[in-house]
Amino acid sequence: MSVFQGGAGLSRRGFLIGTGGLAATAVLTACGSSGEDDKPAAAASGPWEFTDDRGQKAARDQRPSRVVAYASSAAALWDYGVRPVGVFGPQKTADGKKEIQAGNIDLNAVTSIGNAWDDFSMEKFAALKPDLVVTGLTGTKPTDLWVLKDDLGPKVQQIAPIVAMSEYKVTLPKVIERFEQLAVALGGDANSDAIKKGKDDFQKASDDLKAAIKAKPGLKVLVVSSDKDNLYVCKPEFFADLAYYRELGLDIVDGAGPDDYFETLSWEQAGKYPADLILSDSRTFALSRDQLAAIPTWAQLPAVKANQLADWSTEPRFNPVLAAPVIQKLTEVVKGARTDITA
Repeated sequence: MSVFQGGAGLSRRGFLIGTGGLAATAVLTACGSSGEDDKPAAAASGPWEFTDDRGQKAARDQRPSRVVAYASSAAALWDYGVRPVGVFGPQKTADGKKEIQAGNIDLNAVTSIGNAWDDFSMEKFAALKPDLVVTGLTGTKPTDLWVLKDDLGPKVQQIAPIVAMSEYKVTLPKVIERFEQLAVALGGDANSDAIKKGKDDFQKASDDLKAAIKAKPGLKVLVVSSDKDNLYVCKPEFFADLAYYRELGLDIVDGAGPDDYFETLSWEQAGKYPADLILSDSRTFALSRDQLAAIPTWAQLPAVKANQLADWSTEPRFNPVLAAPVIQKLTEVVKGARTDITA
């Protein structure tokens, strides 16, 4: 059975800015099965509508053609041939390199509305004359949106409707499926050679990861982000990718405490959770491997001493073309991991 059929579950992502204390399970609109993939692209003329994962309907007189999207949302749509005119959220690092979450977006072909979590230019946004905005839904409240939080969301909504795609307590295949449904509704091609190959690669990568996990009984994995003040231990059910890996059998440490996404530890508490393998946040605003190595309590962790470390990003890639290589890399990490560190 394809991983894109009925993969309900938990989700993911979180960022250190978090959405503190949101507890309830996100309510998703009904998601179609693989039959959705076979539907023709929505007509370019005539009324258009799409119900997002808040249950809110975005409607236009015709199919939107001037889409503005959050970076990872734009990347998810891009490989289906849906090319947003504007992008917000992290796209380029300080030295001009592309951020992980930007995927295959041609950043020279889009207008940047802002390059950070708290950077969104209403002037640039309005000048693009957008007819739809796409971003991620990070909690149970309709206002729990990536970047478009507080009073910014209503201001944006006055110019163009917002479609929010849930990334909160939903497994990776379900998020990918929903983005595909949106891409098709926007005229994208779910049957292109690239997407078909991506789906095959994703399925094989998932099968290979499951087999690699089964071959390493007892492997305990800790997934973290960090800054100079704290170590953040992931709560896998909030992250689409981690929830999916757990579904495939990976034993991932559960962070504790009341907050969503992460448990916050002081660096003095870095050894709270024994682990054979540590996956650490590879995004540019988390501490680098070299910076982490300079923290004594980190350097003393058994997994660190054994060099049982690998990269992880809290920005999963939400189409099969982008996600398959990530799973392939994790499979190789699992295959090479020792299981005796915490023994």
